[in-house]
Formats: sequence, C-alpha cells, structure tokens
Amino acid sequence: MNVSDYLSDDGMVLLALCSGFALPEGSAAGETAPFTLSEWNKLARQVHDSPLKQPAALQGRTAADLAHELATPPDDAERIVRLLDRSGRLALELEGLFSRGLWAVTRTDEQYPSKLRDTLKHQAPTVLFGAGDVQLLRHGGIAVIGSRNIDEAGTTFAQEVGRKAAAVRVPVVSGGARGTDRLAMGAALEAGGTAFGVLADSLERTVRQPDLRQLLLDGQLVLLTPYAPTAGFSVGAAMGRNKLIYGLADFAVVVSSDYQTGGTWAGAVETLKAGWCPVFAREGAAVPKGNSELLKLGAAPLAGADLETAGNLPEWLREHAKSKPVERDLFG
Repeated sequence: MNVSDYLSDDGMVLLALCSGFALPEGSAAGETAPFTLSEWNKLARQVHDSPLKQPAALQGRTAADLAHELATPPDDAERIVRLLDRSGRLALELEGLFSRGLWAVTRTDEQYPSKLRDTLKHQAPTVLFGAGDVQLLRHGGIAVIGSRNIDEAGTTFAQEVGRKAAAVRVPVVSGGARGTDRLAMGAALEAGGTAFGVLADSLERTVRQPDLRQLLLDGQLVLLTPYAPTAGFSVGAAMGRNKLIYGLADFAVVVSSDYQTGGTWAGAVETLKAGWCPVFAREGAAVPKGNSELLKLGAAPLAGADLETAGNLPEWLREHAKSKPVERDLFG
C-alpha cells in the first residue's frame, strides 16, 4: 500500500492538524494539542473563506502570515505552524504504519467512506485509521448493537441477524466488543459474509490476532477507528465511536439495551434524534427494558419470528422502517 493512494496533500495537512499521530510523547497538549472536530470545522470554514482555499496551502507559511490570511488569533496561527512543523516525522511514521498493513484517511480524501461523510456531515471524524479493504466501506450495512452481557435469546437473535446479512451479501457493522458485537460479526463471517468493526481499543494490537489478520487479507473484514492506532480502550472512546457505527449503516438493529444507561442506549437515542439511519429494536416478552423504551421513542419493532421468516433482511427492514434518515445541516 502506498501512502499517496490514501492521503492527498490536503489529507496530510489534516492528519497533522487533527491527530496526535506521530506527535512526540507528552507534547499533545497546550500549544501542540491537535485540533478537535469542532475546532477543525471552524478552521475549515476560515480556510475556505480565505485566499488560501485549501488545507494544503497552510503548509510552509509563518504564523504571522496565517494570522493575517485566516483572520485568526496569533496563538491559533502559532499552533497550526507547530503541528505542521513535523512533516518529516509524520512521513516516517506513516511509512511504518502502512508497511504493517494499516492505513489512514481524512475527511478531505477520496478514500474516506462517502457513506459516513454523507450521513454524519460535519460530525464525521476528521481522521480514520484502519485495516482491510477501505473500498468495502463505500457500501452500507446493517449495524448490530447490544450489551456485552447477553442472554440466550439475544445470542440467537444477534447471530441470526449476522447470518441473514451474510446471505444477501450485506456487511454487518458493529463495535467488535464482547457480547452482541462479536456474536453478530462472527456469525456473518462464518457464513462467508463481511463485517466492519469500529474499534474503541488499540487497532495495532487487534490486527495482530492471527484469525483476524487472515479475515482482513481475505477481504471479509474491515477494522477502523477514529482514534490513534495505538490508543487503548476507554469508556469515552466506546461512547464516541457509536456514531460511526450508525453512520456506516443503512439500518441498525438493537438486540439488547439497558434503560437510560450505557453506550447502546445512548447511541440508539442519539441516532433516533439525528435520523442517521432507521433504528429497529428486538421485540419480545423477555427483552430488556431499554428495548421497550426505545420502541416508545420511535424505534421500529423486530420480533424473532419476523427475523426468522424474513427472506431478504435488508428489504424487510426497508419496508418496515418508520422513517427515512433526516439530512441536517450540522453547521446550522
């Protein structure tokens, strides 16, 4: 893999400005802290409205020039210069990353998943790191979400969703965590399907697992994260990656959710409000309270009997979805 096939000149600048990747340890704070998503959205507007027009034009300019051209405070201009003043180190680190079979793309790059960018708009992450065939991410899938601790009925349901998705060559999108995520993804992969795993844990460590490595090479699995590829698990990362799971999906199926607590509940409620994709919740006598409450909030029901008889699951979901995703101007 070649870095230039994934990252454009604009993308290299965006990576330097918005990611701690290749920053010396202990320097990703204060004047050298990478720009947050909201900070970049503001800066992107400033660049677009300035004579510079493109992110790549920021490279090689002094802080005084940037402060003048962007009409930005001197401290912000100096921060831009400091973050961009590591092109050599960044290039070396990227060569090492790509040599290990991993990739990086930014929101300005052609290889960035268009589904994610179109759905989340300016809430789409500025930078993604991943492994596997990035082209697969151009196609939507069925997100399968649920608790780590899942009962026998939930296990059967999650696995059946995975198999049904594989049968019609639709990817399963999930978080790769223990429980619902792995059950659905594993069932899809065992049935010869594909899966996208949006990680909240170290990408570099995950891809070293031999069984996953082979699935990545075979084009069945794509792993991605909006966080640095060496970053370990955190609750904040698990919550933050939720929108990516929904943003990559055409439909979402909540297998098991707690009520008013946990990432499954928070992600489903956020998606119902934002309209990123239609949300379905498993319906039945013994489902958790969170499932029943999500149905009250606008999720569509998916009973075990419906899942069992659905010949083409995506078509069934399309026919029974309560509403289509709502496109919003996130700058508004």
